Amino acid sequence: MSDSKLLPTETFAEGNILICVFPSSRSNGVYLVQVKPYQHDLVITHECPACRYKRQQHMCKHVTAALEAYKRWQWQEPYKRVHTVTQKIVLDPAWEQVQLSLSPIERILERILDVITDAT
Repeated sequence: MSDSKLLPTETFAEGNILICVFPSSRSNGVYLVQVKPYQHDLVITHECPACRYKRQQHMCKHVTAALEAYKRWQWQEPYKRVHTVTQKIVLDPAWEQVQLSLSPIERILERILDVITDAT
């Protein structure tokens, strides 16, 4: 599975913080990735083997996918610098489960496809 196709299986929110759940590609576990706005930046926190062994700490596939999910969730926010922290995130039952909506471009494309389908 390519990094651009990696999608969270679940997403949770705690205020303006987004938590994404990604399946492990090598085991039955999951990775939790937290994206938290801090002033004019985003702090992305999680731990996976690539981060733990410093192979891809800054932008492993989980960080990249969580950043894209956050951009989809908070599409109206301007660009922010990204900082990463390698630390395990633990699921909190107080988090609210959220559904990510389509991005504005995806909504337009969906509408175009509907029009094309109706025309045929």
